[in-house]
Amino acid sequence: MASEFLSDDRKCLVRGHGFVARVVIGALVSMTVAATAPPAGSGEDVLQYLGRTIDWYRRVASLGQTPISTQEVVFRDTARQSTRRVLQLGFDFARAQAALLSANQKSSTSAPAAAGGDRERNLALAAAAAVQRVNQLQTQIDQIERDIQNASATSRPTLNARRDKLVAELNLAKARQEVVQNLSEFVSGPGSGAAGGLLEKIADLERSVPDAQNDQSTKSGIDASAAASQQMSNPDSAGIIGLVSEMFTLSQKMGNLKDLAQDAARLRERNDKLRLPIRTELLDAIHRGDALAAAGEVDDPQTLAAQRKELDALAARFKLVSAAAVPLGEQNILLDASRTNLLAWRDALNREYHGALRHLLVRLGAIAVAILVLLGISKLWRRATFRYVSDGRRRVQFLLLRRIVIGCLIVIVVVAGVATELGSLATYAGLLTAGIAVALQSVILSGAAYFFFIGRYGVRVGDRVTISGITGDVVDTGLFRLYLMELAGGGRDLNPTGRLVVFSNSVLFQPSPFFKQVPGADYVWHEVALTLAPESDYHLAEQRLLAAIESVYAEYREEIERQHSNAMKMVHVQMPPPRPEGRLRFVDAGLEFAVRYPVDIRRAAEIDDRVTRKLVEAIDEEPKLKLVASSTPKIQPANSR
Repeated sequence: MASEFLSDDRKCLVRGHGFVARVVIGALVSMTVAATAPPAGSGEDVLQYLGRTIDWYRRVASLGQTPISTQEVVFRDTARQSTRRVLQLGFDFARAQAALLSANQKSSTSAPAAAGGDRERNLALAAAAAVQRVNQLQTQIDQIERDIQNASATSRPTLNARRDKLVAELNLAKARQEVVQNLSEFVSGPGSGAAGGLLEKIADLERSVPDAQNDQSTKSGIDASAAASQQMSNPDSAGIIGLVSEMFTLSQKMGNLKDLAQDAARLRERNDKLRLPIRTELLDAIHRGDALAAAGEVDDPQTLAAQRKELDALAARFKLVSAAAVPLGEQNILLDASRTNLLAWRDALNREYHGALRHLLVRLGAIAVAILVLLGISKLWRRATFRYVSDGRRRVQFLLLRRIVIGCLIVIVVVAGVATELGSLATYAGLLTAGIAVALQSVILSGAAYFFFIGRYGVRVGDRVTISGITGDVVDTGLFRLYLMELAGGGRDLNPTGRLVVFSNSVLFQPSPFFKQVPGADYVWHEVALTLAPESDYHLAEQRLLAAIESVYAEYREEIERQHSNAMKMVHVQMPPPRPEGRLRFVDAGLEFAVRYPVDIRRAAEIDDRVTRKLVEAIDEEPKLKLVASSTPKIQPANSR
């Protein structure tokens, strides 16, 4: 039924449609065959060789970012310059080889070229036929649309069906037109040939390595070397950590340099393989030119023209081949030089490695010797303490001080030996010390005061001291705290309260007074005052009262004088010997008589009681001594007045 609706033009379109289908299928098949066919061996070899050269250059350029010595800076810059030149010669060879491949393709058999031309011509015809079919189908659809508007109701279903069929054919024709157009653009586009594709790949590789395009990196590399040379490590001032880190770095660099030297040797072998056919072709061209030049002279114009044409072809071919051979030859020489430089660089690093190892052993030996010396000093300190310090408590204090001092010195020796930058360490330690001093000010003051307490005139266990108005006997002196047994009971009789008072040693640096007995003297002065009536005999009162106190003082005079003698030996200050003494002074009620006398601290209450009794007996026995009725005798410490 469909054939009834086909006109002669549509039959032609069907035949054109079949032609387009055959062209599209043929083009796809030819492209599939071309894609599956193995690429040209020389082009693939060039790209592989160029890729290996780029990888080798990048690995060499990444070495020596932090040079160890000036010699290494020289080796690094030399290696970078030579490898950069090798890379540039590699690109020169690749471009020359691409030109050589293009010439080989043009000089090959004409059959593949003709086939390629037929493929492009057939695709062009198929594209034109596809456009023509689309236009014709669109014209037919427009005509049927007009017929439907003027047709009767009985013929409209048939016309609608015909229009729908033509629309489907139009969609298929447009899809085929798009496929043919894409194939035609691909075949006629740039880089579709082997040589064009190789040149594009070489250009892409060159853009990925900016250093291969210019020599600006040479100056920047020199500037970087100058900047890096200012940060070179000095083994003489490096610590253990720095030396070990430097040795690991040198070992890693030596391994990398060995690998790069081996890669340079492998690249040279690959270079020799690529040079062999080129060298053979150059020799053949030279021999053929020599043969033509050595041929006898002929008079035949056609023979001369043929020889001239062959010589011109040989010259053009020689230029193409030599353009690829010269970069390879120069690259071969530079690869040998680079390999030699890398091995020399490795030998220099090996010498630096052994030098760092010697410095490390010397540093470890110095630390060991310093620690042994400190341990010897500690042992001598311990022996001297047990020999010359008889006080057990003082001995413990000196041994504790020995541990602190020796421990701190050992830590300082180890840190100084391990640390690399002592300047940075000193700055950090200074900031840290300042922070600790602010945060632990009271603790540090207490620790410093401890050394004053244990001095010659310091505080001993059993000493009676008065701190901030609290009197007590010293029970213990710690590194940071002072322990007192509190005493109370007034000026005459001090008794333990059963409580321990704990003071920070830093009270020694406070403004409040700190009272302590004179070293070697355990006595204090007490005073008794009596107010006599105006009619009393003052001379008699002075004699009787002083005699009463002297009688009591005579019982412990020797002990007080012994303590006084010991105190003078300790402080090296001349002091008058202690003895009771009286003073008269006027008061409102009459005449006051005050007597000062020394008492032993441990027997103060007992002595004061006996003095009171003797004074009462003396006043009762003498009727001429009368006290003021409103006045009562009072005994108190002499310094309280």
